[in-house]
Amino acid sequence: MAASAVVPRRRPWALWLVVLGGLGLITWRMLYLHGVNEAFNAAFFAGAVVRSLQLGSLYALIALGYTMVYGIIRLINFAHGEVFMVGAFAAYFLFSRTPFSWPVALLVAAAIAFGVLQFLNFWRGRARDPIVLAGALVVFAVVAFALASTQLGWFWAMVASMFVTGVLGMTIDRVAYRPLRGAPRNSMLITAIAVSFFLQNFGILAFSNRQTPFRPASFFTGPLQFQVFGEPLFTSWMIVLVPSVTAVLVVALTLFVTRTRLGKAMRATAQDAETARMMGVNVDRVIATTFLLGSMLAAAAGVLWGMTFGSINQPAIFGILPGIKAFAAAVIGGIGSLPGAVVGGVLLGFLENFLTALFPRTEYFSGITEYKDTFAFLAMIVILLVRPSGIVGEDLSEKV
Repeated sequence: MAASAVVPRRRPWALWLVVLGGLGLITWRMLYLHGVNEAFNAAFFAGAVVRSLQLGSLYALIALGYTMVYGIIRLINFAHGEVFMVGAFAAYFLFSRTPFSWPVALLVAAAIAFGVLQFLNFWRGRARDPIVLAGALVVFAVVAFALASTQLGWFWAMVASMFVTGVLGMTIDRVAYRPLRGAPRNSMLITAIAVSFFLQNFGILAFSNRQTPFRPASFFTGPLQFQVFGEPLFTSWMIVLVPSVTAVLVVALTLFVTRTRLGKAMRATAQDAETARMMGVNVDRVIATTFLLGSMLAAAAGVLWGMTFGSINQPAIFGILPGIKAFAAAVIGGIGSLPGAVVGGVLLGFLENFLTALFPRTEYFSGITEYKDTFAFLAMIVILLVRPSGIVGEDLSEKV
């Protein structure tokens, strides 16, 4: 009789032991710092928590674009950070330079209307459907008039930039990636890097070559103060806006993927593209939809990023570091998994922000703030060594 394979028993208590031990160490460290300096009080650490959630929400929005594209076509879209950059600059010009002249307004309105047409196409199924065409035409007329006659606020600038950037994502797929669909995967990866460099240099020529203030008139950029155990915490309403917008967009995306016909086609394509094609799924349309949605989320993240920090860097570097960190967040959570991207982004925000709060600059210690950019990659290495599929990702090891 053949010997049966020995299946190792899982020990869920070990994970809980590690979590509780970590929480105990964090609590001890907070009490120790408060004993060293009273400035490290409950309000100080509460501020670190809410800012960590805010930063993690931004990383999650960007990471969703990486994980969606990888889940469908197994491509690391290294141009996604530059799509994030274009979304931020598009919103900047929309809220700071409107009203536009009529030629510019018509051109921008055409791009937004085309994005809306593709968005309406999710539910109608045909771009030439009379309802879809009528909706896009109405949007074109309204947006063109608005751009030529009024100054947009940050919210409508964000919505418009999401559609513009969505069209950019679809264009990148159509021009750079679709012709290489049957080519070796390395060809698409090299093309993604080339597209990234192209967008960086295009941004310098079209937008700016210096850091740009990003301060739209908004209630949410105003100060917010509240008490934590009797100690004042000073921050801004962005700690409420960013996680709220992220939660709404993530829920909307989840409902789209799980409840709509096109969302089910996306899941089928992610599981087996060839079988999905044989079952009548338009795989090219599914992939274009993936780029549209991922790019729209990146644009929203770009606007919220600019409002959070008050400025956006020059195009050549603005999208690089957030993009790479968001990719690390997607890998940490489990690339290809939507919940994994959110978990990885939030975890990365806490590693960057809350961990530096636990080891601040003191009289005898210089702090670890200058090393915070390395935490994302150290965490990614550790996760890949311990659980290669990520925290939430499925175990994809081949079963024999």
